[in-house]
Amino acid sequence: MRFWIREVLGWVLVGLGLFDFYMCVVLLFNHSVIEVGPMFVIGIVVFRGGIHLLKVAVAARICLLTQAKIEGRPSAPPKPSAKSRALRPILAKPGVAQDFRRPW
Repeated sequence: MRFWIREVLGWVLVGLGLFDFYMCVVLLFNHSVIEVGPMFVIGIVVFRGGIHLLKVAVAARICLLTQAKIEGRPSAPPKPSAKSRALRPILAKPGVAQDFRRPW
């Protein structure tokens, strides 16, 4: 359940970042250009932090679900090793070009 806290905090930070961008637009329309610069940088940091927390929460949830599926199933049998080229016949199958040749 730890990933739920990260997800909620991520959404809160995304919302705060969007609110900060809204405040930047309001300040720009009120001709307060100097105050917008630092506020815009803060909004970018907060918004990206929220996006990062959301990504981490989703990755944690996927890892937990995958781990639960792996523990519930038996392990897969090992795949047989590939034969070496020396043991395989070179012309085991005719090529594609031979299928389309006309007999003379």
